[in-house]
Amino acid sequence: MEGKGIGAWLAAFGALALSASAAGEPWVAFTQNDLIGFKDVQGSVKVPPKLSPMFTMARRFEHIIATGEETADGYRSYYLLRDGRQVAPDSVYFFDNAPICESENSIRFRDRVRDKVGFLDGDGQVLIPAELSDAMAMRNGMVVALKGATRSCAEPGVSLEQCEHKGWSGGSEVLLDRHGNTLVENFDSTHAGALDWFTRQVNDQPSSDPRRVSFKGVDGRYVSFVDIEKEFAAWFRDEFLPHLDEVSLKSHSYPRIWSGHGSEPLDDWKAVAQDDMLSQHGAPLRARLEALRISGGYGVRQDDMGWPFDPEREPQYFDNCGDFAQWKTPKVSAMEHWQLGSFEPAKHASFDFIRTADGYRLVAFSIPDSK
Repeated sequence: MEGKGIGAWLAAFGALALSASAAGEPWVAFTQNDLIGFKDVQGSVKVPPKLSPMFTMARRFEHIIATGEETADGYRSYYLLRDGRQVAPDSVYFFDNAPICESENSIRFRDRVRDKVGFLDGDGQVLIPAELSDAMAMRNGMVVALKGATRSCAEPGVSLEQCEHKGWSGGSEVLLDRHGNTLVENFDSTHAGALDWFTRQVNDQPSSDPRRVSFKGVDGRYVSFVDIEKEFAAWFRDEFLPHLDEVSLKSHSYPRIWSGHGSEPLDDWKAVAQDDMLSQHGAPLRARLEALRISGGYGVRQDDMGWPFDPEREPQYFDNCGDFAQWKTPKVSAMEHWQLGSFEPAKHASFDFIRTADGYRLVAFSIPDSK
């Protein structure tokens, strides 16, 4: 092939790559006449506004969404693909009375006849058959699921037919891979919200790292994950608190930092740039942090609220439904007296950090008014 041909081929390949990239951009929801539609990044309507807001929680449309429409016979729900196909009718999975969004090119569905849960992939194909009692969303190619459970009512003495708050009794919790293969039996789901799913390691013995939680796998080896709160606590104690000079504070701060006194509504907190924060609050901030370093009188906890971030302004911190993606970009707080169970916002300081690609960054803090 001659050089000119190679150049033309590369140019064509580049144009094709750009086109594919643009085609892969999520579509964005819009509302018209109280109905939901989706547009591409150029503003072209890809899904006309006909979807019911009752069944359409997605703000971004990557591969597949749960949705529904109002018809002459009532409502019908289904999953919609970007090529217009409707799949798994009347099988939309609800969590806390709301339809869910896709996660990692997968989405849960419920077989309502058998009351079982499975997963579809982004092409609408069954990824994990509906054999599960319930399941959490996909996290780094893994699923925490409940198998073999029976329906129960949280309200004593109330029949399932009359029950408003149905739950599960019995069964076993398992950790599955993306295709439904069991990785860990008798998994403890109380750990699920604390784990950094992207730190998975597999070893012959339980991890000796105090930041990690280990589970014995079905193959006899141990699967371990970093506990986010333990990881943050070690970083806060060993890396952040020992270095409270202006350069270190600035390097460990978000570009904008919110601050308040702790007792006022969050809407009343003020946001300033790094340099302004240091000039206005540097001295009292360092003094309060230094007191924490000396006393150790604080605890840490994960915060599943997205504040002060916004799904439109910082979409990297939210899922396609606009819910804060704590499992992917943890937000963790260090709080005075938290470990004693006596934290009071009007008396005790708190320091909120978001984990970015560059590490934890201070994004908000409260120091109670001394008056």
